[in-house]
Amino acid sequence: MERKDLTRMHCYAQAVLCLTCFALPFAASAQVDVLTNHNNHERTGTNLHETVLTPANVNAAKFGMLFKRVVDDQLYAQPLLVTNVKIGGGWHNVVYVTTVNNSVYAFDANDPKATVPFWHVNFGTPANLNDADFGCTDINGSMGIIGTPVIDEKKTTLYVVALTKAGGQFSQRLHALDLATGADLAHSPVPIAAHGFDPLLQNQRPALFLSGGNVLICYASHCDKDPYHGFLISYDAASLTQNGVFNTSPGGSEASIWQSGQAPAVDDKGNIYFITGNGSWNGTTQFSESFIKLDPHLRLLDWFTPTNHFELDKNDNDLNSSGAVLIPGTHLVIGGGKEGVLYVIDTEHFGHLGDQHAVQHFPATSSHLHSMVYWKSAKNGNVLYLWGQRDRARAYRLSGNKFDETPFMIRPDKNDGHPGAMLSLSANGDKDGILWAAIHATGDSWNESRPGILHAYDADDINHELWNSLENPARDDCNNYSKMSPPTVANGKVYLASFGTANVGTGQLCVYGLLPNGSAPDAPANVHAALQGRFISLTWSPVAQARTYIIESSQAGATQIIASGLTRPEFTDPVADLGTKTYWVRAVNANGESVPSAPATVDVEHAPHPRHKH
Repeated sequence: MERKDLTRMHCYAQAVLCLTCFALPFAASAQVDVLTNHNNHERTGTNLHETVLTPANVNAAKFGMLFKRVVDDQLYAQPLLVTNVKIGGGWHNVVYVTTVNNSVYAFDANDPKATVPFWHVNFGTPANLNDADFGCTDINGSMGIIGTPVIDEKKTTLYVVALTKAGGQFSQRLHALDLATGADLAHSPVPIAAHGFDPLLQNQRPALFLSGGNVLICYASHCDKDPYHGFLISYDAASLTQNGVFNTSPGGSEASIWQSGQAPAVDDKGNIYFITGNGSWNGTTQFSESFIKLDPHLRLLDWFTPTNHFELDKNDNDLNSSGAVLIPGTHLVIGGGKEGVLYVIDTEHFGHLGDQHAVQHFPATSSHLHSMVYWKSAKNGNVLYLWGQRDRARAYRLSGNKFDETPFMIRPDKNDGHPGAMLSLSANGDKDGILWAAIHATGDSWNESRPGILHAYDADDINHELWNSLENPARDDCNNYSKMSPPTVANGKVYLASFGTANVGTGQLCVYGLLPNGSAPDAPANVHAALQGRFISLTWSPVAQARTYIIESSQAGATQIIASGLTRPEFTDPVADLGTKTYWVRAVNANGESVPSAPATVDVEHAPHPRHKH
């Protein structure tokens, strides 16, 4: 979308927001937002408020792909979901995705018919694998937006970093975008800069995160090509003024914050936890292969380094391939790397150098560990799930402050290669848990795009597979696996990033949910239309079975759909022409659309007065 179009859309949205809305109840008011990578600041990867999808209804007969959206390149970032966003004249659930072509898309999260995004912005030509002698193809094409964005809790702003190329020069910029329009907000964008920071060589791989009124950005490398450092850079979320830099290897090199794309974890005091990879280590200022704890001002509070850190560095066995996960209700942080060893660390006492200071460490998987989820189950207690590279899915129990080192559940099937599965878990509190695992269906994804598969397992018995996306491939196949992007599960739907249909240059978003299996909802009642200045205000009584609403209108004999995917029983329509305008509303759920409501009409007798300019 052109910037001038964004500006017009932004002005229109602001005008609509000035209207007085009726305070009506909303049937889906308890819906869930996914505003940050792996769902929460602890990075447990769980949504514990999922009441629609259960082990009883996620199966090939009742569950499948509802729609897909083709985008301009590969999606490395996790899709983010925001409910009840005011766009134009109505409210919508919106899913936000980014591509390595430096694009950000906002799609209706519910409406299969809404093929056109609400908005799409592009920040310019991205850097490419061929712009330096990187020496590998971990990323095998464009590398514009890699890290998952983050959205503020007020649901107004999306923060994202883009790497662009212009005139042979490279730059990274932090953008703060209006959720409703995609327009850059005040002070946006700002260039990313720090001493020793190279915008081409520093890979913005981990997800962005928000804490204490700041947006924080972490950095790794492309293929370990020097020079680079593990940076964590902080910007004020309102002004985008840089207010902090932490370098994991000043005076040295490397020690990236990679974490397979996962953001650092944050505790309730605002302390920040992450793990570093290969590089310089001296135990005072340089901390490769280490667990790190920072305070909210990026001051070093504590650290832990394994006994064999020099060997890890020598063999490229980065400690940080899984990222750090905080265990809720405990003083434990966990993480593991390419050795497959899981470390359990006391957040109150990291202990510094030596395995003896860890609460526990043991080989949890046979190779790389890239993703974990943690859930407290009514049936099985506190459970950690993982599915490592070239290994089987495993589940470990937490007893007190230590894990039972023998998995109490392990699947028989073994994946073929890098990087293993990216995991998410949905549940209704401690019941009805479903473990979602996105992985390549065959082969190895290290240096090429491979066909993908999404699995759903009963979280209380992972040997019970509920469904997978290749049972009915004609309906459910999402094509190539998006390496290291966990599925987003919320409000009865699963949002899955994909590398599309080719090795490079393609991408798509697939949306899964319950298939039609019952009656469509009743038609809305009490539809009321009233002229309010330059707009027509439309309201109706909410329908208990409805998920969204569609509005049709007719004027001078022409009938058309003017809005769909509406999540609230209200809409404002700008007045364009004189005469009688008629409206009908339909309610929509997974089973289809209702019949139209009774009509509501408005007579527009006079042209609306234009706004006075000040």
